[in-house]
Amino acid sequence: MVFTKASLSSLCNTLNLWKKASIRWLNTERSLWSLSLVFVISSALYLIYFVHPVDIFHQQRQKQVDVLRDLSSKSTELEENQTGKGNVEMLFQGNQILEITLNACRNAKKSLSFSLEKAKEIRQMATTLNVKLELCEKQRRQEKQKSEDLTRIFNEEKKLIESNVTLNREFFDFWASTMRNTPYKGVEEYVRYSAVRLRLSPLVNVIKLKTELGPVMNDVLSFNYPISVSRCQESAIGNQSVFLAVISATDNFVKRQMIRQTWLRHFGTAHAELGMKRFAFILGMADDNATQKSVEEESKKFGDIIQIGMSDFYRNLSLKVAALFNWLYRNCDKIDFVFKVDDDVYVNVRNLAHFVHSFHNRSTNSIFGVSAVNLRPARGGKWNITFEEWPWNEYPPYFFGPAVLMHGSAIVPLLASFQTTPIMPFDDIYYSGICPAKVGIHVRFSTDSSSVLAMNLRGTPSPCELRRFISWLTVSGSHMNDSHVATSNFYSNVTQCIFADNAAANPSEPVQFYFR
Repeated sequence: MVFTKASLSSLCNTLNLWKKASIRWLNTERSLWSLSLVFVISSALYLIYFVHPVDIFHQQRQKQVDVLRDLSSKSTELEENQTGKGNVEMLFQGNQILEITLNACRNAKKSLSFSLEKAKEIRQMATTLNVKLELCEKQRRQEKQKSEDLTRIFNEEKKLIESNVTLNREFFDFWASTMRNTPYKGVEEYVRYSAVRLRLSPLVNVIKLKTELGPVMNDVLSFNYPISVSRCQESAIGNQSVFLAVISATDNFVKRQMIRQTWLRHFGTAHAELGMKRFAFILGMADDNATQKSVEEESKKFGDIIQIGMSDFYRNLSLKVAALFNWLYRNCDKIDFVFKVDDDVYVNVRNLAHFVHSFHNRSTNSIFGVSAVNLRPARGGKWNITFEEWPWNEYPPYFFGPAVLMHGSAIVPLLASFQTTPIMPFDDIYYSGICPAKVGIHVRFSTDSSSVLAMNLRGTPSPCELRRFISWLTVSGSHMNDSHVATSNFYSNVTQCIFADNAAANPSEPVQFYFR
């Protein structure tokens, strides 16, 4: 039986009516029997209408609860299954997010590490730059102090020279007259006299090679070289090197070609043990465009010309020699020997190599040549010099100019002397007589029968003559060619040098050279 809300309401109403009727009846009869009967009827009604339906209701309610519980359980299981699947998906997505985050962290770590390394490098660079800046600042202060010292010295020297320059012409003439035909007293007197005569003032903004030599009067470090050869390479340890410089006039094309066809061939092949053999013709500028163009074409063809941006005439030879020394200073400062010759000189390359090997370790600050015989100045002719230019009655000892050997260590001192010694027109007197005394260069003159230069071999040299000389002066192209043939024949054993005892000289035996 299923109780609805309406049936329960009807049952309750019936019971209430029964209750009221029973009370009224009890009030009238008031007997024990009646009371018992009422109790029995009430109990029966209670059992029929209330107790039994309630049990049925509870049973049905319990079934409904069980059904709901089963449904709830299944729903829970379904939700749990769906939740599990969702959790797996969420875990998978979370794992992906974690991996992305981890990769991002790794990349960020790498980037941070890289940034830290860069920061470290930047700190190191900054430290290095700070050190360099400190060094630069220190050098700047030193340079400033040096500049101030040089300026002070310059001003003092300028005042000294300007005080000399202020000498009036009458006093200079008187001074010159007192020295006329007197003995030469040395380079210092020459410098003072020439500075006043030429009204020289110290040059500004010129680097001094040797500050102790006094004010700079000649700018010998700023020559221009329109045509040049490659700079020297250092020779191997134990080998000696030599630079052979031929002083030539721009229009002496034939003489240069004769040298290329004669002794220069020996220079390129003989005595390969020389670590380095360099060669160049030394020219000034041509007077006309046609000659200059020919010189440029010659240089392109042979590659053996150094041209100096200066006028090329005889009384400018001292400046030309200074320009050669400047080129050597800047391009061949490690050279062992320099052999300067004129373009009418034949060079015995074998004897040059013997000399270089014999004297390379005992020639520091030395130059070698043949002493000039006549030291008296000429007052007329090609080598004329006036009393105003040279008031003294003699020159200092000097070399004949056609051939002079110089140790490489003498280049810079002589160039420094050129800076501070007024130029004179005769190069051999200037660079081998006047300037060496200012810087302590040893001037070594050939003695005995062997020599750096022979001046009087008018004809073809004999085998015994040519083996004694490093070079000799020639008087013509045929003389140059004959000298070459004679030299080639001697060193090829075609001809021989026979001594007084009929013994023959060994061409490969080194010749001994002696100097005072």
